[in-house]
Amino acid sequence: MDCTSAAHTAPVEGTISKFDKIEYAVLILSSPEYEAKRDAIRATWANFANNIFVENGVKLYKWNHTWIGHNAQQDFIKTFFVVGSQGLNGLKLEKLRAEHARTNDLLILDNLQDNYNNLATKLIYSFQWINKNLKNLKYLIKCDDDSFLRIDLIVKDLDTYAPGMDEPEIRKHITKKFQSSEYKGLYWGYFDGRARVYLNGKWEEKDWFLCDTYLPYALGGGYVISHSIVDYIARNAEFLSHYNSEDVSMGVWTAALNGINRVHDIRFDTQWKSRGCENNMLVRHKQTPSDMFQMYRTLVHSQGQKLCKTENALRKYYFYDWNVLPSMCCK
Repeated sequence: MDCTSAAHTAPVEGTISKFDKIEYAVLILSSPEYEAKRDAIRATWANFANNIFVENGVKLYKWNHTWIGHNAQQDFIKTFFVVGSQGLNGLKLEKLRAEHARTNDLLILDNLQDNYNNLATKLIYSFQWINKNLKNLKYLIKCDDDSFLRIDLIVKDLDTYAPGMDEPEIRKHITKKFQSSEYKGLYWGYFDGRARVYLNGKWEEKDWFLCDTYLPYALGGGYVISHSIVDYIARNAEFLSHYNSEDVSMGVWTAALNGINRVHDIRFDTQWKSRGCENNMLVRHKQTPSDMFQMYRTLVHSQGQKLCKTENALRKYYFYDWNVLPSMCCK
């Protein structure tokens, strides 16, 4: 596979005209060896794009999913599983290519060794490829391969409410920093502003010097950013500092941006450990393939009304207080 000169990525097979139709991209960070996780997503929540219809240029949303039958993926939304292939032996690389031939949804970064320390670089390379190839992108939904998403409902909220995100229907779920008549971008997820800086272990940040805590950031199990933010990061990549955690890096990269609507939403269950299950959740992080199939079955049997077999609260959520210092944000 040939690499693009800008992002050093192996292009996903397909035509540029097909990419040009994409308005919503779902970027799923994965690793070469996690084909089973990717297949679980393909078999479950990735199919919920079929709940979105376009008639006379208008998007309509209704449950349209059963155990049987196959609906063609909508051309305005596409999932991309991002993996790095640098350093892989021939057998592993051939397996990746065979998987892509089967699924046509891998974004293979030929110039990246896939490990935790390269997550921020992985994100930047992905953004550069997306910015070059998805000319009509509106929003990017980023998540991990152990996250379960209601992409149909996320896109519905984006199509209906973004970038203001201020209508009464969703106001009970969110808090945001300020009201503007003209937002320049959207950064939507579950925010933290008081997280301590790790000085050792897997999450160690040797080069952190900005303050005693991380800057406010949306937790990486799932968040949404507008194309304006993707474009800014892709074009300014050479000037951006890289930290081990890609979500912490995103908080730093966007900290100085003016007019960005930062929206904290309790329907994003994206902390290091799940808060439990509620039917209105849009993202659930730290889910196994077995968990995903269970939620999928529950949704199918309830015609999309119930995500949880039994709702339960394992941990408390908080509404982010944007009117106080970050250390007091999240009570």
